[in-house]
Amino acid sequence: MNYRQRLILEKLNEVEILSIADLAQELAVSKMTIHRDLAGLQAAGLIHKHHGKITATARLRGNDPTQCSLCGQKIKERNTFTMIDTEGKKLHLCCPHCGLMAYSRQMNIWQTLATDFIHGHVLTASYAYYLVESELMICCSPSVLAFSSREEALKLQKGFGGKVVDFQMAIEFLTHNTKGT
Repeated sequence: MNYRQRLILEKLNEVEILSIADLAQELAVSKMTIHRDLAGLQAAGLIHKHHGKITATARLRGNDPTQCSLCGQKIKERNTFTMIDTEGKKLHLCCPHCGLMAYSRQMNIWQTLATDFIHGHVLTASYAYYLVESELMICCSPSVLAFSSREEALKLQKGFGGKVVDFQMAIEFLTHNTKGT
């Protein structure tokens, strides 16, 4: 999935319908380039095209627990991030990067759950430590990995670089270091 496709999916998470012409103008590319990007998203079952407009499928809207609600990638158990809103609706996300980005945009979140990268157990996301900007690319970019132990995060940092931060600092990092979001 390319950068423009990710931006398109993020925009579809904010609004129900997007105009292809508006996307071309906003992303500073031709309509044909947008159509090529959309063809891949449509083939993946993430969008529907309707006369110059696009809408998200149920799969993209978060109803498919095997697909990331933000970027549409297949969710791997080792890196999953889950949010539950006050109405009980779950958002399934592929990694802490998408999870923290989605969290920063959502209201009425009751619970956030991250998966410890080393041990695979689930923990409350606000209690996790995050390794950001490491050379270890598991999922989305910039890389963000969750840990229940600061010491284990620091050990991985020694091998792969990056910074160990808390929940709030990880959100701030992504907010300032992710283009178009």
